[in-house]
Amino acid sequence: MAVLSISRQFGAGGRTLGEMVASELGYHFLHESQLDQMAAQADQANGQEATQSQYHTQVVELLTSLAPSNFMDRWTGAQGEDKALIESLSRVIQELSEAGKVVLLGRGAQFILRYRPDTVRVLLVSELEQRVNFMVQHYDMDQATARKLIAEADKKRARFLNNFYPGEPDESSLYHLVLNTSLLSISGATNLVVRLVRRIEEKLKQHAYA
Repeated sequence: MAVLSISRQFGAGGRTLGEMVASELGYHFLHESQLDQMAAQADQANGQEATQSQYHTQVVELLTSLAPSNFMDRWTGAQGEDKALIESLSRVIQELSEAGKVVLLGRGAQFILRYRPDTVRVLLVSELEQRVNFMVQHYDMDQATARKLIAEADKKRARFLNNFYPGEPDESSLYHLVLNTSLLSISGATNLVVRLVRRIEEKLKQHAYA
């Protein structure tokens, strides 16, 4: 079992790709708002004194019962990032990685899980005009709104990821695979990511049996 971390420029198609890959692989898919909700609920339920086994149980329960969340909320709210929430988020992401078979969209998972051999780190990028068009086509908004949302999202993403990594978060050496969805269709990108994850899964099985 592997873990897939997807980082993306807003409007590059990360959520669409994540859902398609998860469906193809039979993995759970979780986006930013769901991960934030899990972190907040897990912290409230357990406090800072939870044991590893208790924490694992809570995360599994939250994963199976989590209410659907509007993914746009992450980018239209004005909340600041709280240090305690970031720490809880890191624990949730690490615990989810222990269970495996999960696709994680954003929230610094590429840095939190950077040294795990079972984690595949993918970055999606795209030209600005393509990102604007993607938002217009998929989220029923005009171009001016899409441009404003993308600009705000890019700033929030950079600020948030600075909590984990002070350098350039889109540095290609941080990822197994960097895909430009201006040049590659989402379905084509999905096929490449699925093949890569399955290759990593096979290597993990061979290592386990060695």
